[in-house]
Amino acid sequence: MKNIDVVRAVRLAFERFSAQGVKAAASFGEVRGGEPARGRELAIMEAGEIVAAVIGLEARFNLALMARVNDGSMAFLQGVFDDLVSFVAHHEPDAMEYGKAGLQYWVRHWLTGFGSFREFGRENGIHHETAGSFYRRHVEVVLHGWLVAACGELEPLLQKIYGVELEAA
Repeated sequence: MKNIDVVRAVRLAFERFSAQGVKAAASFGEVRGGEPARGRELAIMEAGEIVAAVIGLEARFNLALMARVNDGSMAFLQGVFDDLVSFVAHHEPDAMEYGKAGLQYWVRHWLTGFGSFREFGRENGIHHETAGSFYRRHVEVVLHGWLVAACGELEPLLQKIYGVELEAA
């Protein structure tokens, strides 16, 4: 049985729904590009179900998932950055041990991969292993947990639509 990556499935659903949703709806029954319009209609309806499910996720789960869905889009990541920082600070107060700037550093690191344990350690007067341990214990586990929770909430819908097993987040 073929596996489907949840993040990839959500990315494709948003692409299909936003790019073809409106214009394809008017052409029901026609054939375009070798794809029967009825098949396209069903695919768009399924994409719409996925989009609606993502929008219905709790905000912190939605942001973590959409950060991975839009991985590489600096404009999107900049838009969710402040919200993710606020959510992490609220749900994991110990993440504020190095102040707001420290938490921003680690959320940015989770979003983009920029930065390092050594750099953070130098900037904050701590050993790089302490910085790495802090990140994994107070920031990464929270953000990754939200991503896994979001994927878990979407899995039953994706299994129903695609009828296949899904890869873990």
